[in-house]
Amino acid sequence: MGIHILPSSEVRDHMSKIIKQVSKEGSSCFITQYGRAEAVLMSVERFSELMSLVEDALDEKDELLALRVEEARRGYKKGGGTKFEV
Repeated sequence: MGIHILPSSEVRDHMSKIIKQVSKEGSSCFITQYGRAEAVLMSVERFSELMSLVEDALDEKDELLALRVEEARRGYKKGGGTKFEV
């Protein structure tokens, strides 16, 4: 899986070819304007994989937060306090 860096003018002129290449290789294409990366083109499959990873990480974070909140509530009911850092 490679990474390509192309100016927007080249992407515009060869969009169909670039889409086929990105889809076939599972690669990413950074699109630049005036020498600066402005966008990324990737296959739908790769995007879905990345979003699944992000969602898994957020779910894990939410589960840990929920556990910490429940622990704090139990401590509060027993008359204690819990130092809570986010």
